[in-house]
Amino acid sequence: MQNPPSLSNAAAAPAALPPPPPPQQQPQQFEPATSRRRRRVPRGVPGLVPLMVISVILGVLLGGRAAAEDGRAAAAAALTAGDPARAVGLDEAVAGRSGFLMLLDLAAPAAAEHDAERARVAWARQLAAAGDVDSAIAALVAVRQPSVIAQAAQARAQILVNAATAAVTGGHAELALIRLDEAARGNPPAPMTATIATMRAVDEVEAAAELVRSNRAPDAVALLDDAAANGAGAAAAAAYPPTLLAAAKAEISAFDFQDAATTLQRLVTHYGTTAQARSARALLRAPQTVSGTLVDAGGRGVAGRVRLGTHFTQLSGGYVTSGPFYYGTSDGTGNFSIASVPVGGPYVLEYFRDNGWMTLVDPRTGQPANPVTVSPQAPEDLTFIVLPA
Repeated sequence: MQNPPSLSNAAAAPAALPPPPPPQQQPQQFEPATSRRRRRVPRGVPGLVPLMVISVILGVLLGGRAAAEDGRAAAAAALTAGDPARAVGLDEAVAGRSGFLMLLDLAAPAAAEHDAERARVAWARQLAAAGDVDSAIAALVAVRQPSVIAQAAQARAQILVNAATAAVTGGHAELALIRLDEAARGNPPAPMTATIATMRAVDEVEAAAELVRSNRAPDAVALLDDAAANGAGAAAAAAYPPTLLAAAKAEISAFDFQDAATTLQRLVTHYGTTAQARSARALLRAPQTVSGTLVDAGGRGVAGRVRLGTHFTQLSGGYVTSGPFYYGTSDGTGNFSIASVPVGGPYVLEYFRDNGWMTLVDPRTGQPANPVTVSPQAPEDLTFIVLPA
C-alpha cells in the first residue's frame, strides 16, 4: 500500500495552463444569387438549351407534317374503299390546318382541299345512286375549286338527267320536267345541253297526259305547245286532240266560255277529222242560255212572260216576229232565264202585256233595242231591260 504524496512533492508539480481561446471567426460574405446560380450550372449545359428548343420545334413541325400525310393517306384509303363521305371529312380536316404547324408542308392544305372536292363529287354520285338526288346536288354546290368545277357540273347534269329518266319511267313526268329544268339552270356541259332540251320536249308530252288525268288539261295544252316548238312535234300532234277537248270541257266547267270556244275552234281547225273534233263541233253548236232582268222606270222588278223571236220584220205602224220562239218567265225581282237558245241570231226579246207581245224598238233606227246574238259557248246576259210605263 502506497502512501499519498506529500505536500512537498505536490508543490514541485507544474501549474495547470488555462484553455486556449476559441478561434476568431471571420465575418461571412454573401454572394449575389445570380452569382451563386451560375456557379451551380455545370460546364457545357448552357449550349444544350437552344438545341433542346430547336428539337422541340422540329418535332412539332415533323408531327404536323406526319399528321397531314396520315390524314390524306386515310382519306385516299376511304375513297378507295367506297366511303367518299369519310374521305371528304378527313381531307377537309387537313385542309383546315394552317400556320406554324404546316411550315414543313405548306402545300398540304391546298392539296387536301382539292382531294376533298374530288371526293365530294364521288360522294354526290353515291348519294344519287341511293336515290337521294337532292342531297347529291347539295353536296356538289359546295365545290369551289376551279380544277374540279367542270367535273362537278358534269356530275350534276348527269345526276339530274338520270333522275328525270327514272321519274318518267315511274309515271312522274311532271317531276322529270322539274329535274330537267334544274339541270338546265346549272350550266351543264355543252353536249348535255342538247340532250336536256330533247328530253324535256319528249317528257312534256308525257307530263301533259298526267295533267289531263289530274283535271289540269288547260296547262297540258301549254306543255304540248312547248314540246312542239322544241322538237317533239310528232308526239305532240298525237296528243293534241284529246288534250284540247279535255281543256275545253275544263274551261266550260270553270265558266271560261270565251277560252273554251277558242280551244274548241282550234281543235276543229287543226284536227278536223278526229273524233274529238266531232265532239268539238257539237259543243260549238250547243244551245246557250240567255238571261236578263225586266224592271220598270222606277227600277223595280217586273214579273211576266218573255220570249225570243227568231225573225223581226218592220211594218207600217208596227212589226211582226216569227218562230221558232224560245220562252221564259221573269220572277218577282224581274230576273229571267231562257235556256237552250241555239247559236246564232239576232233574236228579238219580247215581253207580254195585256194586249199581246211587245218589244222595245229604237226610234232612231226602227230596229229592236235589245237584239240578241248567241255565240258558241257564250251564255248571253242582257242585264237590265227597262220597260215603258
